[in-house]
Amino acid sequence: MKKRRKRASGSYAGSPAHSSVDDFKTIVIYSTLGLATASGVFLAGRHFYKKSKANGAQKKSLQEGNPATYAKQLKMAFDNDTWFGWGTDENQVLQVFNQIPSKAFYQKVQKAYSDLYGKSLNSDLEDELSSDDYNTVIRILSSKNAK
Repeated sequence: MKKRRKRASGSYAGSPAHSSVDDFKTIVIYSTLGLATASGVFLAGRHFYKKSKANGAQKKSLQEGNPATYAKQLKMAFDNDTWFGWGTDENQVLQVFNQIPSKAFYQKVQKAYSDLYGKSLNSDLEDELSSDDYNTVIRILSSKNAK
């Protein structure tokens, strides 16, 4: 009679319990690798989609009267770094809002801002402006026509 060798795992070579554990481990490993690969492909695809969308918006921002142009002007006013200090150019922000023709157009500016910078224009306005300047912007928008 031939003796079976006991493995380090405690099971005997060729036993049914051992093969089912190995099969389960293999399934778990390959499932995890497949899931990680699928996640990586999804994230890479999403990154390139957002990048191409931002590039399209960037090209449109060079056209006069385009919502992306206003979005870019607002971002430049927020990032106004001058030799005497950092800060938002509030006058430029107010000038841009005075140039926006309607509330519907402002919604397009919000979308363009989000496409270009991945942030909400309204939250950046709240962060960058004092409460008085923010209220002035709201008043300017309120006075615009809906269309």
